[in-house]
Amino acid sequence: MQNISSNEKSSTIRLRQKTKDMLGELAKGKETHEQIILRLIKLANALKSEKNTTIIQKGNIIGTKYETVNKTLNLRVNNVEYLVVCKYNDISIIALLKNNSLKKLSKQQDLDWRLDLEIVNINSGKGWRDPKTMQNKEKNLIYFACIKEILENIFDIKLYQFETIEDYFNGDNWADAYQKNNLSKDSLHFDIRRHLI
Repeated sequence: MQNISSNEKSSTIRLRQKTKDMLGELAKGKETHEQIILRLIKLANALKSEKNTTIIQKGNIIGTKYETVNKTLNLRVNNVEYLVVCKYNDISIIALLKNNSLKKLSKQQDLDWRLDLEIVNINSGKGWRDPKTMQNKEKNLIYFACIKEILENIFDIKLYQFETIEDYFNGDNWADAYQKNNLSKDSLHFDIRRHLI
């Protein structure tokens, strides 16, 4: 007989205070210790999987082999809701390596990366449509809004530079956002500047 309960069993694990403090330093925002551990377990599983993004080092050369992430994002532009199906490079391992605590432990240098975002499909309440059929300005605005949301989620940051539509098309805003958050110059060039009108 299957027993289904609404309460999960919980247990305690003993940690030295130093270990608990180190765990707390890895928190993103107001994460609980359990949420930190679950995130680290997920990352450890990703690192041991051969299909996920991996950092490759041969001598002095460091490269990245990316896994592709497929995701549907919800965006609101001028009171129009969009569902945006997109794919991009999984850079979550790079975000983890940027964590100050892990950076100190690994002495890892900053890595350049690219999102290589591709918008596959868009729905604005009138059915799904190919982004190629959209006007350039609308398509680019959605592209930049997706980049912003992805960067904020992956790196647990807030890009305050973008409030109005014009802000998204301002190269100086993007350069400022990338510089203040120590993001990849490679991404700034390929993911942003090449797409500005």
